Amino acid sequence: MVRLNALQHGLLAREVVLPGEDADAFEDLWNRVRADLSPVGPIEELLVDRIANAMWRLGRLARAETALFHWRVHELKADRLAKQVRSYQETFLDGPVFPTVIRDKASHAEATEALGQAKCERDRDEVLLGRALDADAKEGDTFGKLARYETSLERSLFRTLYELRQIQDKRRNRPTTRISDAITLDANDTK
Repeated sequence: MVRLNALQHGLLAREVVLPGEDADAFEDLWNRVRADLSPVGPIEELLVDRIANAMWRLGRLARAETALFHWRVHELKADRLAKQVRSYQETFLDGPVFPTVIRDKASHAEATEALGQAKCERDRDEVLLGRALDADAKEGDTFGKLARYETSLERSLFRTLYELRQIQDKRRNRPTTRISDAITLDANDTK
């Protein structure tokens, strides 16, 4: 049976871990959650897997929010620097050709280099997760969408923890935890 846990975990990891994410970190989280919650039987194992999934996804959201801020900051910086670069240029109409003259070559070179660095930071692979979320947000409310997704995941996590507690209490012949007690316990755990 232990042999099948690895197979089950491997399937779970393929469902949860995105390309570019650390599968070993997910496995470590999964193992720690299983050790902490000690599931017995397939229903408890399913609930513990859901808990690990929700925790992983919440961590991803934190990384995505950071990536999104990083991308947006450097996008704004690149826009500002592009304007600065253009401010050192003057374009003339000279027949079919429009030659550009640089008025202050040193300042232009410095601004061009800073622009290149800002674009490099903006386009780093690490910020792709944030950019993907931004592209998915159809009305441009990416941060609002992130907050709603986080709230939904947290509710799912706490609901699943509550279900697991109910089943484990019943299995251990303990009085079941009321939902109001579980919410109080969860609130006290965060302090």
